[in-house]
Amino acid sequence: MNKNKSYSKLMSKKTKQDHVSKGLSCFLSWVFALVFFALIIFIIYASVPGFKEYGIKNILFTSTFDLANNKASIWLPLCVTILISLIAIIFAGPIGIKTAIFIKYRLPKKYKKVTRVGIELLADIPSVIFGLFAAESLGLIVKKIFNLDTTYSLLTAGIMLIFMILPTVVSLTLNALDGANNDLISASMVLGNTRTRSIYKVVKKEVKGSIYVGIIIALARAIGETMAVSMILQSQGFNDTFNQGFWGLLTSNLRTLGALISANMFAEGGGPALQGLLFAFGIFLFVFIMILNAIVMRLSKQKSSKNKKYNQFTKKAWEWITFVPRLIKKGFKKIFRVKEYDGKDISKYLYKRVKSNKFLTNFYTSWKMFWEWVSIIITLAFLFWILIDILGYGGVAIASGYSSAFSFGKDTTGQAFVNTLLIIVLAIGIGLPLSLLIAIYLNEFAKNGKTKKILLFFIDSLGATPSILFGMFGLIFFIQTCGMSSAGSAGKSLIAGALTILIVILPTFIRTIQQALQSVPKELRTNSMALGAGKWETIRKIVLPTALQGITTSVVLSIGRILAETAPLYLTSGLSSSGSIALNTAGQTLTTRIYDQIYTADITQGTSVMYECAFITMILVLLIIMISHVLIPYYFVWKQKKIQKKYSKPDSPSKTNKKKRIFSKISKNKNNNIIVNKIQLLHNYLQLT
Repeated sequence: MNKNKSYSKLMSKKTKQDHVSKGLSCFLSWVFALVFFALIIFIIYASVPGFKEYGIKNILFTSTFDLANNKASIWLPLCVTILISLIAIIFAGPIGIKTAIFIKYRLPKKYKKVTRVGIELLADIPSVIFGLFAAESLGLIVKKIFNLDTTYSLLTAGIMLIFMILPTVVSLTLNALDGANNDLISASMVLGNTRTRSIYKVVKKEVKGSIYVGIIIALARAIGETMAVSMILQSQGFNDTFNQGFWGLLTSNLRTLGALISANMFAEGGGPALQGLLFAFGIFLFVFIMILNAIVMRLSKQKSSKNKKYNQFTKKAWEWITFVPRLIKKGFKKIFRVKEYDGKDISKYLYKRVKSNKFLTNFYTSWKMFWEWVSIIITLAFLFWILIDILGYGGVAIASGYSSAFSFGKDTTGQAFVNTLLIIVLAIGIGLPLSLLIAIYLNEFAKNGKTKKILLFFIDSLGATPSILFGMFGLIFFIQTCGMSSAGSAGKSLIAGALTILIVILPTFIRTIQQALQSVPKELRTNSMALGAGKWETIRKIVLPTALQGITTSVVLSIGRILAETAPLYLTSGLSSSGSIALNTAGQTLTTRIYDQIYTADITQGTSVMYECAFITMILVLLIIMISHVLIPYYFVWKQKKIQKKYSKPDSPSKTNKKKRIFSKISKNKNNNIIVNKIQLLHNYLQLT
């Protein structure tokens, strides 16, 4: 009886722990969802003065941009944004896809991981470093090739964006190819196809939906990019430039929508009306990105053949998209008088002719491999170019007389470094437990129902939101509403920057931890609960230790994300530092110090300071890549080998006899009512094992 009472008390205690942990994690998940609504509501509220001053008609239904005369049409900067984003994706898409195919199917196994790490390094380079590189190095090449008057042009910004979004296309295409069935290639080759044709005609076709998703995500990144393009594009004369033709537009340095918001947020004489207008522009940018995000979510879902309306819609959309290619095909048939193969499609006829001709088959393989080599060479050459440029000029800058890397006074690089570390510690210290609890709720407690889908929608939507909008929200809420600075609503502070950057990293933080929890086998949970452990006890003692490597990696990657951000911090933490380091005072970070130098009067000193900060930031990024891809995996492999070595030793005679006694008690106990004893004995037996 005493054992039964103690067991019932233990189980009631575990049940209470399960309820408390589920309730707390559920509460935090919905609080995070409310952040999504708060962000939208606060930005809409802040945009009201702009709509009143400039008028909805002038913003939406005119094509004139003249801030001096209260005319600010959104369409001209939006057109510029879409133009350079399309230029970027037109080149980054094919280069990224062919680079991914080369890495997946051509590279030897020993070089694949190194190349993938290089691609991730390119993805982790902060946007302001791209802007610095484009302004000082890439722009000079573009200027000479196209015989331009300046290094600052939309053409330079478009080429820079190609390499900024290229890692996104490569990574997502690689993930799609990794998830494809490798047997498709061998099955296709058995039918007489070459390996190259099997890759492009079978595997690529199989994963084309995921590739489209990657391209749309990369396009959204290009549209939402702010700080890098704002370092290059500085003109607002939209009306005059649009009258100069397409080439005149490409060679101009008109600001994109994000750059316009960034550059004018603290403009002299702007006031609440101009800020309200910029918040209104932010709303339209947010809506545009959300539309792209909705397309991604729709493409990610499995298509249902039962949905006739959806199938009809996609069929009509495909007919409109392929209208021009179908016209070319019909013209080809009439000119060369080619009959359809088996009454179906000319592509099958051409395929048969190519397949039967060895020269054409070899030419197809050589042609595809040629462009794969070109793509991988372009990608890696740019990576080495930007690394050599930043590390080379940065090393010279640190050795120059303008260096303040080892000074910790007002507006110095040393203080910016300390401020960066302080924001990282605050954001990770608050974000880790929050992300962990929300990820636990989504993966362990929430069922696959509407609640989970709604929460995931909010998380993914926030993850796709341009970072400049988080900065605008932080400015309104933490500074102007809550007054989190020593100067009240008119100041800036490190704590406001840390809380803003916390919201920026939370979506990715939650998702990466959730993936780590998903990787834990379900059998471990089942076996643990069969031994009498509660849900929370299983999560705490089994799931979290097993997923520790993935959680550790997500922490390191979140630190890299904080290092790369500029827009949220420059709006909340400020572009200058106070004399002393305090949470309620303004403070530069390494990336905001780079951005601040574009406003300095001394160009030589400003360039030196930018390269100095870029050098330190790049070293930190390289350390993060090394920790996440080398040190963490090596540590956990070493730990696993140590455990295996420990438990591979033969048991001592006393331990063996104790195991036998426990196991005999389990087998002899035939009373089904006393299950507690069996579970406790089995638990003791497994502890000895």
